[in-house]
Amino acid sequence: GLATVLVLLFFVASGDSATLVLGMMSTGGQANPSARVKIVWGLLVSGIAISLLLAGGVKAVQTATIVFALPFTLVIVLMAVALWRGVREDWDAEQKRDKLLRRRMREVLK
Repeated sequence: GLATVLVLLFFVASGDSATLVLGMMSTGGQANPSARVKIVWGLLVSGIAISLLLAGGVKAVQTATIVFALPFTLVIVLMAVALWRGVREDWDAEQKRDKLLRRRMREVLK
């Protein structure tokens, strides 16, 4: 029924997003990778999922998801640290520019 349609839409949207991101990453950050690149990634991801399902069923897919997600967690943590550092550097630079601007304004107004 409706639940099946919604789950199907979720998988299609997730797969489309995954192939887009993988295509962008594999083409050096190109915002719109070619359809050919996205099709290749879609076939690879689908092939891996199908082979896991055939080899060990849903349990194999769940195990593979956990195994591949653990290293990615480290990547996410490192990305968060890099983001924090970048924001802090931008904040510091903005504060320096603000101080310099205020100092120059005081000099002009004297």
